[in-house]
Amino acid sequence: MKEVDDNSFDCKYVSVYVPDKAKLAFLIKEAKGPDRTMAEFAEACGTLSAPSFSRIIKGNIVKPLTVEVIQSIVKNAAPGANVEYYSLMRANGMIPAEVDDRHKKHGDEEYEYERELKNREIKTRNIVTDELLARGIMMQLIPYSPLRLIRNEEIPAGKFRLAIPASFSIRVAGEEQSYWFYKYVSSDRYWRNDIRDFSELFLRDLWEPETLKEVKVTFVFADKDHYEETLEKMKDIKINNYISFLLVDPENGIAMEEKMLPRYDGKAGKSIFDYPRMEADWEDPENK
Repeated sequence: MKEVDDNSFDCKYVSVYVPDKAKLAFLIKEAKGPDRTMAEFAEACGTLSAPSFSRIIKGNIVKPLTVEVIQSIVKNAAPGANVEYYSLMRANGMIPAEVDDRHKKHGDEEYEYERELKNREIKTRNIVTDELLARGIMMQLIPYSPLRLIRNEEIPAGKFRLAIPASFSIRVAGEEQSYWFYKYVSSDRYWRNDIRDFSELFLRDLWEPETLKEVKVTFVFADKDHYEETLEKMKDIKINNYISFLLVDPENGIAMEEKMLPRYDGKAGKSIFDYPRMEADWEDPENK
């Protein structure tokens, strides 16, 4: 049987993850392009209203978009926009049905485990973006993965090419640290990888602190015991830049607390999550 291209509208998809709000927002804004209003984009798509698209961009989405909506976005994407059907469907929490069936037929326990782990990571990411938006933080998702090497001239790679760990990253306007990196920390078998990420980041902060002056790195925990255990291990450590630990509550979808590691220069960073949530719903003028 001939395989169907993942980017073909003939490819059947199934939902396996929760929607990734930040990635969906980024791709929809990319599809809209800089030269159209949201109303013009919505009219071209013909599937959702401009306010509906704006709500999605602001993270107000609780279930996957329909296939028809995704296809309308792809069909009407701005010229030159890097928006593929597969990428949008993945951001929508969906994968090709053939891939899902193949793993299930083989009783792939590792696949089921990886799927659950990925879902937890996406839920955690959604909590962070929701909480930032609720405090009026205007942000832009950085579309590439900075796990091993930052491919951005504004963030020096450094002589030793040490990683800045991140599950996702954003660019924030009007803040001293323009780039915020969030790394989801698992409390299970992948803790060994997290240790490596900790090591490279702290070495970079020690050996090449100037390469992190525009950066804030936050390790995000969904397990309270693991979070408190890590804080206890880090209690005597001082750093040159901004590194923090954030505890989230996946059940209630909120950020519980953020602790900043003390700096050598004595500067005390204030957690954005200590500020009150905004009562009124904010509107990004670019989304109108």
